[in-house]
Amino acid sequence: MSTTLEAVPVTNPVVTEGDFLALPVSRQKTELIDGEVRMAPSPTFWHQDVTRSLVVRLSTWADAHSDPVTVCSSPLDVRFGPGRILQPDVFVILARIPRDHQGPIDRIPEICVEVLSSDRMYDRVTKRLLYAEAGVKEFWVVDPARYVEQFSGEGLKRSEIREKALTSPLLPGFELDLLKLFAG
Repeated sequence: MSTTLEAVPVTNPVVTEGDFLALPVSRQKTELIDGEVRMAPSPTFWHQDVTRSLVVRLSTWADAHSDPVTVCSSPLDVRFGPGRILQPDVFVILARIPRDHQGPIDRIPEICVEVLSSDRMYDRVTKRLLYAEAGVKEFWVVDPARYVEQFSGEGLKRSEIREKALTSPLLPGFELDLLKLFAG
């Protein structure tokens, strides 16, 4: 007597934005991309140290300017489109987000920063494409090899490698000393 095994299709249910927002609060970086939930592994100390330094330097610049600027870091939900809630490592919005704001930030950041983690392709490629589609004006990829790749232009297709200093036309007067950033 022979038995035939029948293939049972495995399906991953599509997660709605409502389902995603109803998940328990977590300090783990959790993102929603077109119905799929993605959880990032815990960051390394280097990742967190560089992220902290970037937030401090960008916030210091923002505090010195009269125009409203919001500088934030993950974990904080930002809606980049329907069904696309991401958590950039660091982001800059050239407007003030009220402190009592609830739920995902609905404004597209002008600058998004990803400090490379173990999933380099996701940070460098997938996120760049998602940010470009949403209208992000600049994308900075901070590489442990001690440089920053700065993407800009339509579709974030123009790329420049920065090894000593990073400036941005979006942040007048801001200059990030990369040698100090990477020296720790």
